[in-house]
Parts: sequence; C-alpha cells; structure tokens
Amino acid sequence: MPAATHPDALERLDTLVDHRSVFNADGVQLCLYDTYEHSDGVPFKADEIMFCAMIQGRKVMHHSSLSQGQDFIPGQSFVIAPQEHVAIDFPDATLSTPTRCLTIEIDTQKLHQVAGQMRLHSESETYAQTATLQLNHSASTQGVYQRLIEAFSENEKDRGLLIELASTELLVRLLREQEHSKLLSCAQQDPQATLWHAVVAHIEHNLGGLIDVDTLCSLACMCRSKFFNAFRQRFGVSPQAYILKRRLERAQLLLNQGKSVTNACFETGFNSVSHFSRSFKGHFGVSPRGYRQQGVS
Repeated sequence: MPAATHPDALERLDTLVDHRSVFNADGVQLCLYDTYEHSDGVPFKADEIMFCAMIQGRKVMHHSSLSQGQDFIPGQSFVIAPQEHVAIDFPDATLSTPTRCLTIEIDTQKLHQVAGQMRLHSESETYAQTATLQLNHSASTQGVYQRLIEAFSENEKDRGLLIELASTELLVRLLREQEHSKLLSCAQQDPQATLWHAVVAHIEHNLGGLIDVDTLCSLACMCRSKFFNAFRQRFGVSPQAYILKRRLERAQLLLNQGKSVTNACFETGFNSVSHFSRSFKGHFGVSPRGYRQQGVS
C-alpha cells in the first residue's frame, strides 16, 4: 500500500468537496472524509481492498455493476475491490450538514491472513476479485467502526495498535457475514444442494410465520442437541438468534422498499411493533422509524 510507508503518519487534505484526514499504519490506511458542498460524479479508486462506512448524510454510488445509482447511508458498508472505479454524488452536503464517511484500506495480504485463520479463503478471494458490493451491518460492526474513529481521533502512542486490532476485528465480522451471504444465495438457487442449504431455505421461506426448530432438525437429519451444536459451529449463533437476525434484515429490506414500520413488523413474523422496534434498534443501532428517516433524508 503506497500510502502506508510511514507508520502512524497523519496527513490532512482540505477542500470543500474532499476534506480528508489520513492515518497510516502497517497494512492499513484509515481516512475520514468530510464533504461540505453538493457535487456529482466525483471519481474514486482504491489501490487495495477498501471498506467504506457512512457516518453522516448520504452518498449516491455509481459503478458499472449497478444499473443505477445506489444510495449509501449510515448503517451500511460499501466494499471496493482493488483497482475498482466508482463515481460518487453528494446530493445533500452543505457547510452546516456535511456528509461524512470513514474508509479503511487494507493490504490484500492482511485480508488473506485473517481469512486463513478463519478458514475462509474463498471469502477473501471474493473481496479481492469482485466489484463493489454493499453490506448492511449490525450494531456490533457499527461499534467497531466507532472504535476506529475514536482511536483515529486520539493522539496516543499506541493508536496504531488500537487501529490494527479494530481493523482485524472488522475483517473477521465482514468475512463471516460474507460467508453467510454466500450460503444464503446458494440456498435460494438450490435449496437441496446440502442439508444446510435446506435448513437455510426453509428459514427464508418462513420468516413471516412460525419456524419450528424440530422441522429444522429433521431437515438437517440431526437430533436437537446435535443440531444446536452444529448450527452454532456453522453460523456462530444459535438457531433462534440466526432467525431473529434474518427477520430483522428482511425488515430492513422492506423499510428500504418504502414499507411502513408496522407492515415491516408483521411481515417478518413479529407480534408487536414495540418488540420489533426494540429488536431492530438492538441489532442495527437505530430504531426502524429512525432508519426510514435516514433513507429519505
């Protein structure tokens, strides 16, 4: 990574469109971007794999893989593969309400190293070779981004170590999410490919209603105790926690499509709006109503 030749170096570039603070450490470059005026079609390219997280405001991302511009709002990560080009619109940026984004550019070797420790080699190849993609992250992942911002803002001698630790945790979370997304996509295309595909497909088809764990055990050809242990090993959480996560992600998609909070609640199997709102905020760090307002602001 060319910009990372001087560990712990801090650089600032200031314009109304591109007010950038840069922090360099071994294998990692962290930048905070503030944009203070409306602009369209601003070109951008990453030399290494880059994870972008919106902090405030809205961008519209343009890429050859997208049929039209895609909104990029707080609570989402936009991943840019090496040498990929994007164009960015800043439709809402003003001096009083700037658009703010955090980017983390990570050396490909570091990505492969972390993926290897997790035994997720194919997921690192996906990030290294594909075009841009967008991930909606949880409150836990959002918390990692926040810790990176805090470490960035501190002028401590161990700041580089804190950034390295947080960036490694971020990679672990995003790689695991990528693995789950790939399994979900495969299950939708071929529900009978494996026993796990059948389990995931059944969950997806029944997110709006009752999901019987005994049915999942039958699909996996396992007793309850073996199924719970195997599921946790495969997905990192219990079946109930995974089902809740998928219901909340489906609800998020419905909100993105313009559905009301009430409709999103009952279409994803929740019995009360208050329970849905608490669960949604616990997972995404923002209430369903607040999330809708972010999307239309």
